[in-house]
Amino acid sequence: MPSMPETLRKIRIKKVLGPINAGTAVLLGNDEKTFVMFIGTFEGAAILRELSDEPPPRPMTHDLIDHVLSGFEIVVTKVVISSIVDNTFCATLVLQQRCKAGDEWNGLTNEVHIDARPSDCLVIALKKGVEIFATDDVLSKVHDISQGLQLPEGGSGDENPFGLQQLDLGLEQNGPQLDLGLEDGGLDLGIGDAGLGDAGLGDAGLGDAGLEQSGDEDDD
Repeated sequence: MPSMPETLRKIRIKKVLGPINAGTAVLLGNDEKTFVMFIGTFEGAAILRELSDEPPPRPMTHDLIDHVLSGFEIVVTKVVISSIVDNTFCATLVLQQRCKAGDEWNGLTNEVHIDARPSDCLVIALKKGVEIFATDDVLSKVHDISQGLQLPEGGSGDENPFGLQQLDLGLEQNGPQLDLGLEDGGLDLGIGDAGLGDAGLGDAGLGDAGLEQSGDEDDD
């Protein structure tokens, strides 16, 4: 079982940039700091569906996980962005299940920490309505982009809401958008800093959709 650091800071999904052809940028943080994580196109679309409360016409992989957890009465207690390894974010999914003697709870609870991709954990956290945390170690290493963000009370009227020029993606900005509200002139998302993606596919962790590093599952 991966060790769980004691000091955790609550964070939230602040913005979603994309999906575009190369992937999706998810801005995470709290009132003190905002950082970026790059994930695959399909994972970004799954997060947007959860934020927009738009279920897919047929169950997707994250829906399958949700149904399996519910079927075995397993509770997701929290999601933790736990570490940065080789410029790759790592996350921990914390699960609990009551132990039963027959049909009755015997007062004991099993807790399991599962090493997983952050993108998957974010989708599951949104599905289950649980809190998202980051360790102090992660927050100390990520590049703070708070000063480059504009967080309006209403929607954005910018002609270029993505603000991704400095990423030099050179790709069309297609796909759903969610209250982006970024300042004109682009945004320095900290290319070259540690821990920019959960894909491990280069400096920014961008690549073909879905080619993210898979986590090993650890049971008690």
